Amino acid sequence: MTTTTSSPTLTSTEVRDSLNLIEVKPGLKFSLAALQSMLPDVETALFFGKVYGLDYRQLSNLLAVVLNSDVAQALLSEGGTHSSDLQDYLVDMFDFIPAFDRGAVTYAEDHPKGEFLPELWKSLEVEVAASIKAVADKLGDVVNHMPGKQGQMLFKTMAVMNAKRPTIGDFKAHIHHAPQKENLVILDVSGSMNANTIARIVEDVVALSYMANAHLAIVSDSCSYWRPGEYGVDSILAEAEYSGTHYEQLVPLFDRDWGVVVTIADYDSSYGAKSALAQCTGRIDEVLDISLVNTPTFLAECVGQLAASVRPLLVATTSRVLNQ
Repeated sequence: MTTTTSSPTLTSTEVRDSLNLIEVKPGLKFSLAALQSMLPDVETALFFGKVYGLDYRQLSNLLAVVLNSDVAQALLSEGGTHSSDLQDYLVDMFDFIPAFDRGAVTYAEDHPKGEFLPELWKSLEVEVAASIKAVADKLGDVVNHMPGKQGQMLFKTMAVMNAKRPTIGDFKAHIHHAPQKENLVILDVSGSMNANTIARIVEDVVALSYMANAHLAIVSDSCSYWRPGEYGVDSILAEAEYSGTHYEQLVPLFDRDWGVVVTIADYDSSYGAKSALAQCTGRIDEVLDISLVNTPTFLAECVGQLAASVRPLLVATTSRVLNQ
């Protein structure tokens, strides 16, 4: 007696995704179907980026393709009213006396856990073993032909193996800097960022800020500011203005030193704001930039004048990078 086995019938979408190749970086291609199977969540996708040494644009393109959550799409898919051009207002430093508002203190027993930005912060300190990179380099042609379940487990298993290496030790989510320096997260809440976008990403911003034990500032026509642990989603939304973009309002925050400053914005404000911030006396170890347009933010450019280094982490992408 003979038995026959039937292979599952693929839909037209599945056939298309299995044939479409994404050039993750020059010379490294995977089918869309393989990537979506292998990288089902933020943590695994970020680990994949580490393994293959993707730069921030390559990583942003990859994440935009494989992640479909509302938060990921708000951060990574450029569109809507976000600004990509500067204004031309001037700042008269003789008459300009900036002052930030202390935001209403909010203490919450359970702060948001977040899904995207906290994982991005944690990934900054992940180091991938050379042996795991060597294995990954040999898998390119094999992965595209793996059954879905096997492909899905591949990079998750590699991430677990990497984390358990005895040389890694216990993971702690922090960025190394001088012990006396504190961190700051700045979120642009101007009109071009728009209320809908802020509502979609604000929980992730708060979760990132808590994980980094960071101070938090929001900026539009004015600046509101909170110390670590004193802010929550409701207090930020209550203070958000969704009006003009005046980064010079941040000046009072930069007459002191910071360890890491995270900037989350589009490309807006004026060269007058950059000139105002250039006169601040504080210094920053590193600026980490998250942009909702397809270029690093002007906010990072402004505060980056005070920094030892500026590192773009993500930019929004207008389309998938597909190569047949």
